[in-house]
Amino acid sequence: MAVTVAFDAGTSGTKVIANYQASEYPFDQTQKYFLVDPSVRPLTQQTYQNLLDYAADGVGLGSNLVSYLDPKSGNRVYWEVGETASRPGLLAVRDRKFEKLLAKVLSFLGYLVHCEMQATELLKFRLGVLLPFDEIEDRRLLAQWLRQVLGAPEDESPPGFEFNGVAIANIRLETIECKPEGYGIYKAYPGERVAVLIIGHSDSSWLYFNNGMLNAKLSQTLPETGMHDFLQTLSFPITYELRAAQLLTQAGTALKSSILAELTQTKSDAEVQHLQQAIREAKAQYWVDRRSQFSSLNVPDARLVTVSGGAANYFSSELNQLFKELFGVHLHWCKSLMLEFFERFGIERKSDLLHRFADCYGYYRTLPGVEPYQVKPVEVVGAKDA
Repeated sequence: MAVTVAFDAGTSGTKVIANYQASEYPFDQTQKYFLVDPSVRPLTQQTYQNLLDYAADGVGLGSNLVSYLDPKSGNRVYWEVGETASRPGLLAVRDRKFEKLLAKVLSFLGYLVHCEMQATELLKFRLGVLLPFDEIEDRRLLAQWLRQVLGAPEDESPPGFEFNGVAIANIRLETIECKPEGYGIYKAYPGERVAVLIIGHSDSSWLYFNNGMLNAKLSQTLPETGMHDFLQTLSFPITYELRAAQLLTQAGTALKSSILAELTQTKSDAEVQHLQQAIREAKAQYWVDRRSQFSSLNVPDARLVTVSGGAANYFSSELNQLFKELFGVHLHWCKSLMLEFFERFGIERKSDLLHRFADCYGYYRTLPGVEPYQVKPVEVVGAKDA
């Protein structure tokens, strides 16, 4: 049985789309998207054993334990992945995603096989992973490590791994490919000279494609340009970063008081007004800082400049204005791709998931075993343009 998975380990959340056979009659082929808390915590063996006592009661996508033989050292390592691994305050976004990516991938694969599919037979996986542009050189090592743990289809007994104490030894990697984040957007809108801007929670990625080839010299990572750094600019105490980012997005440009009140201690009008003013001031300074960074991008030669990402959606007005002023460019907001994702998976029309999953979905469409989807004529409320 073949399973296809597109995996995008973003700072604000791991986005995954999977194509697999349902565990219940009539056992149809199923497609499903998953948003997973990005938190990861290394554990001692004793802590892992202690937490296993409670793992069986709460098996689900939110929080899980995973253990495997570290391909680098050969020692057994233990990880907690998900909500219970999170800590209050601002995130440590400077940690390289690759360092904890293996644990995240194995945790999700364990959940998919053990909980969603309830499969005991041998499964062949076609895995696609999106990596930040500045970590794409790690792709060969990641693929090597995953093959070492999971094995290829011809391998009889690779090490496998433990998911909440359950041995997972029935996964084999048929194919694995790693692409830079933004690749999925490009594949949805290919062309002669296409630029892709992804603004995520920690950084931004700028990819430049010329006739289907990624131009590494003109592509770059723009550090400290995401929602995390906006929250740091905010002169207001943030107790839980991911929750704050979610509520700010929901509050929108209108800065809805009823939503922003959830970020305050007293929920009083005075404190909400203080937060609203702090947001306005932070946005002004944030875009003064961003202007110099974005002005260095190689934009004039691009025939199409596509943009996506959760933070990009939040800053859509500022981005549209900035690119028009600096380069005279009208940004392309991937409306048709989001419309397809919205319809294929039944997403809420105003959900920010459309922007957060656009790149992952664009990549998913290119993987083996994924059938094309024909969009019905449905209007997406709030989409920027075609």
